Amino acid sequence: MKSLYIKNFKNIKELTIEKLAPVNLIVGQNNVGKSTLLEAISIYLTHGNPDWLSNLLENRGESIRMYHRDDSQENVIEEHYLSFFPGREKNYSKEYKITIGENKENTIQIHQIHMVEETIKDDDGVERKRTKSLDIEDFGKENYNIVGSGIEIITNNVKFILSYRRPYISYNISYNISNICPFQYVHTIDFKSNLNAALFDKISLSPEENEIIEALHIIEPGINKINFLNIEEHRDERIPYVTLNNSDKRIRLTSMGDGINRILTIILSLLNCKNGILLLDEFETGLHYSVQTKLWKVIFTLAEKLNIQVFVTSHSQDCINSFVKENNEGKGIVIRLEKRHDEIVPVIYDDNEKLNFIVNNFIEIR
Repeated sequence: MKSLYIKNFKNIKELTIEKLAPVNLIVGQNNVGKSTLLEAISIYLTHGNPDWLSNLLENRGESIRMYHRDDSQENVIEEHYLSFFPGREKNYSKEYKITIGENKENTIQIHQIHMVEETIKDDDGVERKRTKSLDIEDFGKENYNIVGSGIEIITNNVKFILSYRRPYISYNISYNISNICPFQYVHTIDFKSNLNAALFDKISLSPEENEIIEALHIIEPGINKINFLNIEEHRDERIPYVTLNNSDKRIRLTSMGDGINRILTIILSLLNCKNGILLLDEFETGLHYSVQTKLWKVIFTLAEKLNIQVFVTSHSQDCINSFVKENNEGKGIVIRLEKRHDEIVPVIYDDNEKLNFIVNNFIEIR
């Protein structure tokens, strides 16, 4: 991605970032839209795939999975989907649609719609019912039989309707559009063993497996082997275990602290998005400041080696300092999001000399 355009997504009314780098560090105060920006990019990369929208809601604790068989929960499902829109407002106007893309032309769009049912005749004169979407601007032209509400996703001139009443039933098409490129999204607290196990399996016994050990050495230099095992009764879960130098005893990695498990998640995600994009929320989570520079070195190295574009959020000065220290080849930029009146405005720091001056003189850009 060379640029980014977002409109009407959560707390972002309209945002244009005209320049992106191989490694992008996004900083700013709380609730300014850092994590929102990552979510928007992920939605764009999946072409607005409804399964991915559901995953984002699930991660926020706004699951729709438990409701999909119960008509009476339509309002709850609608409320969850409205969290993608500014102010969670119910608004069926085309002007209120979410737009995300690399520019204003190449976008995916999501907007709220009424679902109406109409009767049509096919070429043989047989009548059948068809469900279609209408915006508020379409009402008043004729009488319609409204059968529900939902959202419509438009990408590559293809439309997909998702009903609040039946969020897993599609209308008009089967959604089978592939992602724009491989990507991984590492959330703030993301130590999911089964997901990590699946990522490990994809690179097991490959040269990339050595990169995992090297990354874990940031915290524990004695680690020499790692594997995911299911050796505990009554648990359908594979857990990461390691062995240390001069010992055959298996040690459960989750017993060695959040930091080393956070690094494992990050490195597995990096190694699984070759020629793609890594989205990493709150870089510093679980990491002591003394290891952050070493982790940035790994990220810069693998991003270049595997052709990965990286987007990382942080509000930590230690993270900024370590980023600037490792950005000696100028492959990265800092994007500061600022609130100005009711707008979110990006400020780009793309000159590493200036970034070093900012860090060395304790100038606040978080």
